Amino acid sequence: MRLIKIPGPFIKKHVYILLFSAVYLLLSFLLYKDFGVTYDEKVEYDSGKYLTTYLATPTSPDYVDKLVNDKPDRIEARHLPLFSTYSRTYTAVLNLLNPKYYFEWFHLLNLLAGLFLFIFAYSLLYIVYKDSLRAVVGPVLLLLTPAVSGHIPANPKDIPFATIFLLGTLLISYFLKRPGNKSVEILTLGVVFGLAQSTRVVGLSLFATYFLLSMYRAIADKKGVGQTILNSLIILFLSFFVWVLSVPFVGANFFTNLVYTITDASGFQNWDHEILYMGSLLSKEERPWHYLPLLLSIQLPLIILASIASGLFLAIRKKLRYGISHPVSVITTTVLINFIIYIVLHPVVYNGIRHFLYFAVCLVLLAAFFLIDGFEAAKRKHKYILLGTVLAYLFFTLLRTVHLHPYEYIYYNELAGGLRGIENEYELDYWGAAYKESAQLVLEGVEKNGVNGLKVYACDNQFAVVYYSQFKFELVGRSRDADLIICDTFKERLRQETEDSAYQTSFPVISEIKREGVPIHIIRATQEFNNLIK
Repeated sequence: MRLIKIPGPFIKKHVYILLFSAVYLLLSFLLYKDFGVTYDEKVEYDSGKYLTTYLATPTSPDYVDKLVNDKPDRIEARHLPLFSTYSRTYTAVLNLLNPKYYFEWFHLLNLLAGLFLFIFAYSLLYIVYKDSLRAVVGPVLLLLTPAVSGHIPANPKDIPFATIFLLGTLLISYFLKRPGNKSVEILTLGVVFGLAQSTRVVGLSLFATYFLLSMYRAIADKKGVGQTILNSLIILFLSFFVWVLSVPFVGANFFTNLVYTITDASGFQNWDHEILYMGSLLSKEERPWHYLPLLLSIQLPLIILASIASGLFLAIRKKLRYGISHPVSVITTTVLINFIIYIVLHPVVYNGIRHFLYFAVCLVLLAAFFLIDGFEAAKRKHKYILLGTVLAYLFFTLLRTVHLHPYEYIYYNELAGGLRGIENEYELDYWGAAYKESAQLVLEGVEKNGVNGLKVYACDNQFAVVYYSQFKFELVGRSRDADLIICDTFKERLRQETEDSAYQTSFPVISEIKREGVPIHIIRATQEFNNLIK
């Protein structure tokens, strides 16, 4: 059997993305075991498993009754296929690929799937520059945006959506630039838009972007306006069909459930917790409009912010020009539409920029275009200074990323002062990945000291603590019953302000997990076990 050979010209043409992919895959296989189980992971994978069973079983009254009434306590009705308002297709596929349900394998699969995010980023730049070296700038900037790339291993919700959203952006740019076979365009966009909408309702902004830009071009050309409207309607209806196939809840009662899905996405009544923002604990109603812009400005690397600012400045001065079909125009339109949605609808947003990772990806790629075009527009003597500055900053960001590992997503840029600058001001380990390391520290202490019957209370992410405990210590539901308390710093802050703080005396700190000298997890124990962890 002969191995499939990749043609030499293809390798030469795309050598840099191939090298990037090889390094990325190597790192994925080397590091996938480092990442901890995050808050929503188990329920997402469980929901995917329920979807696979649902799709293989006729929808009878007995099955629905069993589905609703025989579910585990940790699974709410909204996690089940008939009631889930967004697609669990991705996690269903992961379950098929990982039948033994090892979280380490889930993380590896997420990393492998994450490669598509970088490939789509590369493709978006390549259709403009036709040059592998310039096009690979996009993937490199994305990888060195830790607040985004740090979510790839253990976020089976926001990263898949960001990937599909980027694919939609790529296809809009491609078809605007190369109008040809309309049947292929309609079918492709309808399917991809439908997948995006079924994963997050805000995926509808892809259709809005395509429609606005297509209509603008048709009106400017003074032809094809009616055909553009017709084609757009067909794409929209096809995307709804894909939405129905992907989300049984929408298909069960299309019009009513579609309206509910859209309104629920804005209000998200199932979430009602505190947000740590600018040093204050806020309810979701108290979150100010500048929450997202401010967090983006302190969680994106400075090279991204500087590139966008300089690119906009040059564009305003008409030093840089972009046509309607250029990806910069597509991304800018998408960014504006989504920002308007954010301001007008005031959706529930928490966990930093997690819900807007797709938005951050768009900004990073916008920065990539501006950086490349700004470099080419610079005078020769300035190019070396610019190149040296960019490479030095990216290397510095790489060092910081390595130091944050495996909690890259808690990155804050130098404008904010890094983690030291935002300590007690914003959330750090909001995704709960460090509960793994805390649980393993406790396990190591239990095994070294031969402790039996140790009772541990976890402030959050209890499943992760159990998963990594190897059942050598007991998890309890009340801190008063515990010998030891594991807490991330945000939950520690909540306990100090909403509960009896006397536990700080009876449970002194015995260990801390730190990054950049800042605690992100705290382990407390009674006097009897204050030497458990050394």
